[in-house]
Amino acid sequence: MLRIYLSLIPLLTIIAPLPAQIELPANDFFPGWQIEHQALIFSKNDLYGHIDGGAELFLEFGFEKLTVQNYQNNEQALSLEIYQMQCSDAALGIYLMKSGSENGVAEISARHTRNRFQLTGVKNNYFIQINNFSGTEENFSAMTALANASFDQIDPSSPSPLFDLLPKENRVKGSELLFRGPFALEPVFTFGDGDVLQLGGKIFGVLADYQSQNDHCTTKIIIPYPSQQIASTAFHNLVDNLDPYLTILEHSDDWLVFKDYQNFYGTVKQDQNILFIHIYLPVLPK
Repeated sequence: MLRIYLSLIPLLTIIAPLPAQIELPANDFFPGWQIEHQALIFSKNDLYGHIDGGAELFLEFGFEKLTVQNYQNNEQALSLEIYQMQCSDAALGIYLMKSGSENGVAEISARHTRNRFQLTGVKNNYFIQINNFSGTEENFSAMTALANASFDQIDPSSPSPLFDLLPKENRVKGSELLFRGPFALEPVFTFGDGDVLQLGGKIFGVLADYQSQNDHCTTKIIIPYPSQQIASTAFHNLVDNLDPYLTILEHSDDWLVFKDYQNFYGTVKQDQNILFIHIYLPVLPK
């Protein structure tokens, strides 16, 4: 059983002014680099035309608009993709899903990670991706300049309060993720078909891995709903539509214990407006 006791935590929606539209870096943002063709703009309805098979994740988190601008320096090419999201948590959620193990450099003025072929970063409600098509390290300086020319226009946002819900003890650093629906949760765990937790692309949850005995990791998932009633409805919907590969061992009006197909155990506890979920438990919880 996940033993976390918190008072009622309301789901707060902080309304803050969004950053002004980013101006695309001009010619010679770095010596020798020029704009190639006119920028492309993608709305919610045509995002599938740019992202093959991954648009659902962006839409679930709260995608607003994508601007793509290509740059060229002789035979070398870079592509700047600026994703405008509904809020800073939406942009951070996408970034955490895409970044993997972060490998940034001090010269870039926003949270980011970089490899030979791509730089991804996040600031406020913008997720930014720069593609280095050739993979040559000679373009790293230009990638850094392009990233800073974009990020420097964006005001920083406050840290997400959602991560404060996660216990700090034994948490695996870098395992934290945000989610807003089943597409983001699927790589972690499948609770059932569709949106069984009734997040609706509007309610954020947070999760992280935790070190347990014998180097085994469990995962804690915490979802603060807008009200106790909404949390209760989501809990009972989960029980009623639990994946058939999950075997219910025990349940009550606010407590569920199940076993998955790998013979790990999971628990779901409703405490007022919050669902506390603990999965990949090696022993049956008491």
